[in-house]
Amino acid sequence: MGIWNYFFGGNKSEEKTNPDVALQEEANRIDQRLNPSLDVRKPHFDGRSESTWQRIFDRIRHDYEMEGYQDALTTADNKYRDDNISIIKLDLQADIHEAEIAIKEYLKEIDFHINSRRKADLHDLVEELESRRDICLDRLKIMEEIKVDVTNETGTSIRIILAYKRGFNKGLAALSMANIINRNI
Repeated sequence: MGIWNYFFGGNKSEEKTNPDVALQEEANRIDQRLNPSLDVRKPHFDGRSESTWQRIFDRIRHDYEMEGYQDALTTADNKYRDDNISIIKLDLQADIHEAEIAIKEYLKEIDFHINSRRKADLHDLVEELESRRDICLDRLKIMEEIKVDVTNETGTSIRIILAYKRGFNKGLAALSMANIINRNI
C-alpha cells in the first residue's frame, strides 16, 4: 500500500484530521461570511530577495496586517499576538545581522581590490571601488539605525508592529461579529 500512496497520494481524509487545518478552515469560513471578497490565503514572507539588504526592506513592507488578522482567527489570544510580534522583530534583527555580515565581507574584498588596483595604477577602477565602499558604509549606518528603531520600537520598523496589531484586532472583531453579534438566538 505504501508504493500506491507514493504514486497516487494518501488517504484524503487524513488531511482533515489535522487540528491546525481544521482551525484554519474554520477561520476561513468565518472570514468568508464576514467579507466574501477577501482572499483568505495566509500571506507568507518567503525571504527570497536578491540580496540580504533588500530582504530587510521586503520584511518591513510585508503585509503583517493580513498575517495578524489570520492569526487572530486561528488563535485569539493576546499572549500569542505578543509572541508573534517578538518573533517578527527577531526575524528582522536576524536579517539585519546577516546583511551586516555580508556587507562587511564585501567591504574586505573591496579594500583588497582597491589596494591591488591602486598598485597597478588603475585609478578609474579604484575610484569606482571606493564609490562602492562608500555605498556599503552608508548601508551599514542605515542598518544600525534600523536596529536601534527595532529595539526602541520607533521609526520605520514600527510599521511591522502597528500593522500586525491592527490586523490582529480586526480578526478579534471579526470573531466577535461572526460568533456573538450576528448570532440569532
